Amino acid sequence: MDPVSIARLILTCCEVGERVVKICKTLVDVDSQVQERSLTIQSYWHTSRLQLDFLKRIESVLDEDLCRLIDGLLLQLSQKLSVADTALDKFTRRNAPERSGLWGFGSKAKKASWVWKKDALDQIISDLDTWHRRFDPLWFMVTKTTSPLVDTALAGAQSAHGDRSNARGAVSVAKNPLTVAAGMRRVLYPSANLLKPKFLAEVQMEVSKISLSEATKGFMESERRWYIIDTVQVGPFARARDVLKDVSMLAVKLAQADPLAFGLLNCKGVIPVQSQPIESPASSLSSSSSRSRHDYSSFQLVFRLPDNMSALQSLRQLLLASDELVSLSRKMRIARELAKAVHYVHTFAFVHKNVRPESILCYEDGRASRSHAFLVGFDAFRAADGGTVMTGDMSWERNVYRHPFRQGFDPAERYRMQHDIYSLGVCLLEIGLWESFVEYSEEDEEFGRPRAQFGEPYYRFKNWLAEKGQATMKEARPANTFQALAFSLKQYLVEQARTRLAPRMGDKYAHIVLSCLTCLDDEKEDFDRREIEDVDDDTVAIHFAEKILNDLDQISMI
Repeated sequence: MDPVSIARLILTCCEVGERVVKICKTLVDVDSQVQERSLTIQSYWHTSRLQLDFLKRIESVLDEDLCRLIDGLLLQLSQKLSVADTALDKFTRRNAPERSGLWGFGSKAKKASWVWKKDALDQIISDLDTWHRRFDPLWFMVTKTTSPLVDTALAGAQSAHGDRSNARGAVSVAKNPLTVAAGMRRVLYPSANLLKPKFLAEVQMEVSKISLSEATKGFMESERRWYIIDTVQVGPFARARDVLKDVSMLAVKLAQADPLAFGLLNCKGVIPVQSQPIESPASSLSSSSSRSRHDYSSFQLVFRLPDNMSALQSLRQLLLASDELVSLSRKMRIARELAKAVHYVHTFAFVHKNVRPESILCYEDGRASRSHAFLVGFDAFRAADGGTVMTGDMSWERNVYRHPFRQGFDPAERYRMQHDIYSLGVCLLEIGLWESFVEYSEEDEEFGRPRAQFGEPYYRFKNWLAEKGQATMKEARPANTFQALAFSLKQYLVEQARTRLAPRMGDKYAHIVLSCLTCLDDEKEDFDRREIEDVDDDTVAIHFAEKILNDLDQISMI
């Protein structure tokens, strides 16, 4: 990739962007709603300008594939800014001073003019918001670049622009992007600093269940605030010190998370739960030399909720209800935010290992037309380059989301990022069809919660398998009967995506789901399986950002 191309596009974007801002600043005395929209446009450009200036400083050390993606997005930004420049120029020319009054029209003409201006400004805001959603994943891939020049350039950019929050307005990266990038680098390369997770003392909390969710809500009376509690168990085959190491690093990294930008909740700290009573408080954990780490039975990740978002539902609960009142736009928002969250888990150098509707919390505020989805359920996660326990289970409610090589008591492959992408594909299929692949009984008296059970989707799969007969089983690659059944399930899900999804969500959405479900297939190009052991995690993440996130953002429901 020619670095001159990126430099030239950055220059073009800056020239047009400054013209747009200059026009916006002339609208300060116009109607308050016009002024508010003008400030939002300026806020988007403020964020863009910080990112562009940083890119200009480091483009010489960026990976070729990353440069190619950035080049394409910069071209899109220059086009969107040019459209905005043209629209705002028309805006100001319609306010020519020779006309009577500020607007220069009678009451009817004034009303029509206001509608046109409002629509024009809203379109500019929508275009810039869409661009930022597409660029954000690449921005964080840029921050992972392992070069001393990145840290030098970041310090220079922060000094040049000032380390302050964005101007007024809501943007995709809610904080100053340079501040977020600096925080990301501090936690992505922990050997260069002494960052440690915040261990919290065990406190009495009012616990509230979230129906059909991996997580619970906890109310801290002392703070008068609700938190999300996500428990990571120390399994029978795991070593507590290894789990603690991963939990500590996850907590440190998620302490930097911007929930609305990442789809991951911000972590307040960790509550270690010991398997037996101890005398000293949990808060002294990090300094205690006499305590054995093998005493820990679990760790509770405590996540902050964004303001005014205490009313959460699991995606599973939503899928089990009718979608009569669920718009296509809402389904797309859930799909985009889930894909974004999976991407950032991988950006933080972890694999999730439990992507399913019970691990997804959804918030919807119909009055404010807001909705968000957050990924939790970190009970099985681990560092992407860490060891993995080659054990599993036979539960339908979990295996239906696992790649065939990861199903059953004895998985055939070590877990990798592509397995999360496969799980994402199953979830996107459910969202598109709005069908729950798992059903639940009424609350079980013995366990105090609903129990997963076979439902209509399972029996449809059995009927499909019976119709296909032995031909399907013979087509499966493995000789092992259970693994053959697992590949038949994958084949069934792929067929559902090919035959049922497009009429409901469109061809592009169906293609995205198929890309996820076939991401480990030999013939699939989106996620190349050739010499897959040599494919590094950053390459997987870049391809994911290009093939999945970008395609999801390009789908329009208008």
